[in-house]
Amino acid sequence: MKFIQTPKLYASLDQEVRYVIQQDNPGNIDIRIRDLNTETLLGTKRFTETTEASFDLAPRLRNFLEFTPSTGNTGFKTATDRTVIAQVEAYETGSDHSSTISTGITLIPGDRPAIPSEIRTSMPLERIIPAGAADELTLLTNGSCSITVTGASRDATTAENFRILKMGLHLFRLDTRDFPECETITVDAGTCGAVRYTVIPASQNAARVAWRSHAGSIEHYSFPIVRSTTLHISKQRAEGVDGHLITGSETARETLLVSAYETQEILEALAEIVSAQQVWLVDGETYSPIDVLTEEVVIQRLGTLCSLELLIRPKK
Repeated sequence: MKFIQTPKLYASLDQEVRYVIQQDNPGNIDIRIRDLNTETLLGTKRFTETTEASFDLAPRLRNFLEFTPSTGNTGFKTATDRTVIAQVEAYETGSDHSSTISTGITLIPGDRPAIPSEIRTSMPLERIIPAGAADELTLLTNGSCSITVTGASRDATTAENFRILKMGLHLFRLDTRDFPECETITVDAGTCGAVRYTVIPASQNAARVAWRSHAGSIEHYSFPIVRSTTLHISKQRAEGVDGHLITGSETARETLLVSAYETQEILEALAEIVSAQQVWLVDGETYSPIDVLTEEVVIQRLGTLCSLELLIRPKK
């Protein structure tokens, strides 16, 4: 029994992650899948009376990824909850000893092939960020990575260097509070690329939203307008000798957010919030899960500028 096909290192979990095992004589093959990050058994599968077992792990493994947004000061953050180190063990049915074991392979989120050094993002590399807000970048590196963050104002320029020595998927958090009074901030990750931010004054009425993107990253955007907040109140009533009585009630809060007039490139990225698996409303370093009620968005209309409206409610 042997593996004749295994996925590439850093295969994307929104694409096919296929393993193929062969044995000389027909028989049962039992499969066990483990995550070496956590030493957790993720699943089992049995193939009966066959010489070849072929299976795609992606549909099973992508459900184990639960993104937690990074918090804290500017710098590298852990990304272990964003990856699975998959190891496949193959057994003959009834045997307690594996016939063959695959090498552990790191699998990453997203729907596009891995590039050796890149910033994995669905947003443009030229961005606007309110003063006091933070952003998160997802990087895939084939070696050590150095990042230089440069903040510039009219009167001064400041720079800080950050370095991580190992290869793999990394998170880098930028907190604009670490670069006060800067008008522009550049995060230069060398061969991975650079993101340039224009810092604008913070608006008290703005709502900052974060979401899990198709690129396998967490993206952020500040909606400058909160157009309305609606409370939907549901009452349970009973009728007695004193007339109609309220026996209970529930209140649901819905908020309508409106983006700025944006280019089609940015609206395409924002439209993904509607279908994203995880979305949060950001308040400082607090990320509150939200439910997006919007089901249709317009990203282009001939002859007019477009913005995106998003109807949200607390998830819990």
